Amino acid sequence: MEWHVTGASGFIGSHMVAHLVKQGETVVAYYRTPPTDPIRIANLAYAERHVQIDLVSELPNFQSADRVLHYAADMGGVGYFHANDLWPYIANSTMTFAVLQAIQMAETPRAFLASSACAYPIQWQTSPRACMPLEEHMLDSGTPDQMYGREKLAMIKLAERMTQDVRVGIYHTVYGIGQESEGDRVKFPVAAVRKALKAVDTGRIECWGNGEQKRSYLYIDEAVERTMRIIDSPLYEGAVNIGREGSISCRGVFELVSQELGIEPEITYTDDKPTGVVSRDCSNRKFTKLYNEVADIDYQTGFSHLINWLR
Repeated sequence: MEWHVTGASGFIGSHMVAHLVKQGETVVAYYRTPPTDPIRIANLAYAERHVQIDLVSELPNFQSADRVLHYAADMGGVGYFHANDLWPYIANSTMTFAVLQAIQMAETPRAFLASSACAYPIQWQTSPRACMPLEEHMLDSGTPDQMYGREKLAMIKLAERMTQDVRVGIYHTVYGIGQESEGDRVKFPVAAVRKALKAVDTGRIECWGNGEQKRSYLYIDEAVERTMRIIDSPLYEGAVNIGREGSISCRGVFELVSQELGIEPEITYTDDKPTGVVSRDCSNRKFTKLYNEVADIDYQTGFSHLINWLR
């Protein structure tokens, strides 16, 4: 089959391309700018065809596609979205419209769109003590997390109304080698490891917030495996979580990576930086019912991979 992947130079998109090529599939890679990270460059090296395109202003051509995977997005960590609210919403909405229109025009047999846990209402993510696993039926019960989350919720609703088979995966935080490692788009797992690596020399780590903010993190290999199960299965009952059950606090991550590095740094806390929602965890009840269980990489192993890569 021929697979068309947007956002192919990004973190998850490039790993999906590499997986598909290894499975013997024909892949067409779409991206606005070529990758600069060595891992992403290697992941894209064997794609059958590369299409450099800006989906904000251009319509992709999916006429030959058997499958379309849409990963193109203007995204980053909590710091990025705290400083940039309007344009990512406009850009991501425009790209989603373009991709859905192209899917409809090409009558693509099956497609997959990457949504985000930011689509979930913030009201379920406010307790520092009770970190409630987010289930898909909660999506319509409140206000999503920032404008980015509003767009990701709209994506889910639009996919439901398509005449084609358009599936949606709700990604909780995915981490691993090849992730954004510099600039204001860096997400917490990479930021935590970078701070710990610096603490080998400085003996100090600064944590944004009080350290009690909780998230669950899914290693990239498991994210790819879960995504492929959703795409390949004859079963689909609406948007489904792609994440790891079991949250860990920011302080817990810093302690874990510090232990892996054999250091005992002083962790200080600041209240003048954005921290996002207080608590977020993932429920895999629906995923397991439809697609069976997937053995996740534990946090110690996953963050060890991240440490070795960033070193």
